[in-house]
Amino acid sequence: MKKRFTGLAEKALVLSLIILTAAACSPRPSDLRITPAKVTLYGPGRTQSLKYEIYDKKGTSLPGLTAVWVADKPKVATIDANGVVLSLTPGRAIMTATFQNLTSSAVVEVMDVSSLTVSPSRMTLVGPEGTKMPLLAEIKDGKGNLSPLKPKWASGDPKVATVDGEGVVTAAAEGHTNVIASLGNDVSSACDVKVLHRAIAAFELTPITLILKVGETQRMTATIRDATGVLFEDAALAWTSSDPKTAAVSNGAVTGVSRGAARISVATSTQTLTADVLVN
Repeated sequence: MKKRFTGLAEKALVLSLIILTAAACSPRPSDLRITPAKVTLYGPGRTQSLKYEIYDKKGTSLPGLTAVWVADKPKVATIDANGVVLSLTPGRAIMTATFQNLTSSAVVEVMDVSSLTVSPSRMTLVGPEGTKMPLLAEIKDGKGNLSPLKPKWASGDPKVATVDGEGVVTAAAEGHTNVIASLGNDVSSACDVKVLHRAIAAFELTPITLILKVGETQRMTATIRDATGVLFEDAALAWTSSDPKTAAVSNGAVTGVSRGAARISVATSTQTLTADVLVN
């Protein structure tokens, strides 16, 4: 019996040594990395997934290890066990992942954005290749005020029309495309663009004189026709006011702001017409 117990003890000792040796030789976590390291979310209720990887000293990924996520400012943004960030209010928050003695963090910026609107929503670029017309992107914050943020512009089909970083659309080939303004993956708005390689034969603006009261809005109408008299629907036009503090204009709608006089201009890519506005 004594020899049997001795044999069992020896086997247990050998097994323990094998386990300790295996543990000593197994890769040990040495680094924890988060991607992306910085996230910008535009407005409340937006989400973004963060991922982490744990590596050994040789830089080899160690799968199957679970880190714990913590948000330092949960009133700004929260993060769940799967690394999904949810924006709540404008501000800056740090998301930290921890595994044993390893930690890594990502910065989350929540911007004050409630809406993004591109105007006009439809336009027809009439003229030869290279004809240009700007689009306007209006971004508002949670209080309805205009935001200084600038969107990213993109064309759905650059072979039809391209767009630069300021929203200026340039005609290429006849056809249709969408020009899109976006803030990250959260907010976007688009303009349906049609390109026609035709000459403008007639360009008219009515009325050419407008009398308004403060706060009153009236519409001016600009029409473009080709040589056969066909009207171009949603023709691309740029509207401006010589004094927006007296009379403001948006897509032909003129609003009296304060007493005085102003001149409203409307332009195609090659021609400009004007009208006088008196605000009482």
